[in-house]
Amino acid sequence: MRKSLLLLLLALAACRTTKTSPVSGPANLEVTRAVPVRAWELWQDGLLLGSLVRFEETGDAGRAFYSVRNREGQEIGLVDLDGRAWRHRPLQSRPEWLGTGTVTEGAQRILGGTDKAELIEVDLDRLRENLERFH
Repeated sequence: MRKSLLLLLLALAACRTTKTSPVSGPANLEVTRAVPVRAWELWQDGLLLGSLVRFEETGDAGRAFYSVRNREGQEIGLVDLDGRAWRHRPLQSRPEWLGTGTVTEGAQRILGGTDKAELIEVDLDRLRENLERFH
C-alpha cells in the first residue's frame, strides 16, 4: 500500500501543464493605410519651425492624425483628432504626452514654438520639394 501511495504521489508531482500563446509580431498587427491630404508650415518670427501634415486613413474608417515634422522633415510627434499632442523622444519606447488642445497648440508644443507661431497652409508638392533640400 505504501508503495502504491508513493508511486501515486510521484506520478502527480511529475505532471506538468503547458500553455502556448501566439507570439506578438507582424502577423498579429492590423495594417492600415493613410495618405497625406493637407500640409502646413509653422513659422515664428520669420523662422520655419517645422511642418504639419494631415493624414487620413483610406477606406470608410474616417480616422486621421497630424504628423509633426522638424525642418529636416523628420517626424518628431503627432496630434490626434482629440487634440492630444505626443512627442517622440530618442531612446524612449513610448512617445511623451505634451498636452491636449487645438492642433495648432499641439504643433507649437512639439516644435517648441509659442502662441505667436502661425500655421501657413502649403501645397503638399511644395512641402515635398522643400524637404528634398535636406536629402
